[in-house]
Amino acid sequence: MNEKRSILSADVNLLEGPILKNLIIFALPILISYIFQQLYNTMDVAIVGNTLGTDSLAAMGSVTAVFDLLIGFALGIGNGLAIVAARAFGTGDKELLKRAVAGSLVVGTGITVCLTFLAAVFMRPLLKLINVPEELLDEAYRYIIIISVCLAVMFAYNLCAGLLRAIGNSIVPLAFLVFSSLLNIALDLLLITRFGMGVAGAAVATVIAQGVSAVMCVIYILKKTEILVPERKHFYVDKDLYADLLGQGLSMAFMSSIVNAGSVILQSGINGLSDPYIIAAHTASRKIFMLFNLPFISISLAAATFVSQNKGAGRVDRIRRCMKETYMFTILVSVVVNEPSFLGILKV
Repeated sequence: MNEKRSILSADVNLLEGPILKNLIIFALPILISYIFQQLYNTMDVAIVGNTLGTDSLAAMGSVTAVFDLLIGFALGIGNGLAIVAARAFGTGDKELLKRAVAGSLVVGTGITVCLTFLAAVFMRPLLKLINVPEELLDEAYRYIIIISVCLAVMFAYNLCAGLLRAIGNSIVPLAFLVFSSLLNIALDLLLITRFGMGVAGAAVATVIAQGVSAVMCVIYILKKTEILVPERKHFYVDKDLYADLLGQGLSMAFMSSIVNAGSVILQSGINGLSDPYIIAAHTASRKIFMLFNLPFISISLAAATFVSQNKGAGRVDRIRRCMKETYMFTILVSVVVNEPSFLGILKV
C-alpha cells in the first residue's frame, strides 16, 4: 500500500475517501474543460456570423455535425486509451503505467493517421452526400478540411488530458484549455477580420489554439509527471496490452460518435432545405443542446476514471458504490436541467 501511495501524486485521490464528493470535485474541471472546448466552435460560429454574414455562418453550420463527429472520435480515442492507463495507475505498477502510455501513443497515432487519411479523401463526397447546398459547398469544405487534416493536433491534446486525468489530475488540462480558448478567440478576430481568411481563418485559429494547449500539456507531463513518461524499453509490443488499448480506444471513440453520427443524418435533412437561415438557426440551437448535455458527459468520464483506477486496485466495493451514487446524481441533474422544459409543457 505504501508503494502504491508513493506514486499517488494526483490532485484527487479516487482510491480512497468519500466517493461522490471526490467524483464531483474531479468532474468539475472536466465539465469546465468541455464548456471551453465547446467554445472553440461556438466562438467560431459567433464571430463568423457577426463578421462574414449569414451565408458564411450557414457554410460552417452545414458541417457542424461533421465537426462534432471528428472531434468526438478524437476525444473518445484519448479517453478510451486513458482508461487502460488509469487501471494501470490503480495497480501502483509504474512500469505497467509507462507501457500503457507508450502503447497509447502507438495505437492512438495509428488510428488518427488512418482517420485523417479517410477524412482527407472522402470529405468532399461526404459533404455532397449530406446535401450541403452547392453555393455553400466550397466555403464549407475549406473550413472542415483544415480541421480534418489536423486531427492529430486534437488527438494529442485529448490524449495528454486523458492521461493526466487517469492519474487524478483534471485541473491542469483545464488551465491549458482555458488559455487556448482565449487564444482561439484572439486568432479568430485576427485571421478573419484583419487577414480576411474567411471561414478558413476560423479553422486555422482552432487548430493553432488546440495545438498550443497540446504542447503545453506535453511540456507539463515531461517536467512534472515522470510516471507518465515512457522510455524506449516501454515501447515493445505486448499483444494483450495493445489489444486492450485498441479495444478501449475504438469502443470509446465509437460511443462518443454514435450520437454525432445520427446528427450527421439529421444535418443532411437540414441542409436539404437549402435555406441559409434555417441552417444557421439549427447551428445555434445545436450549440445550446450540447451545453446542457455536458454535465452528464463530465460525470460519466469521471466515473470511468474512478472505475478504472479502482479495478486496478481490486476495490470492487468502491466500484459498486460509485455506480450507485453516479446514477443517483445523474437522475438529480436530469430533473434540474429539464425542469424548465417540463414546466413549459405543463403550461401549454
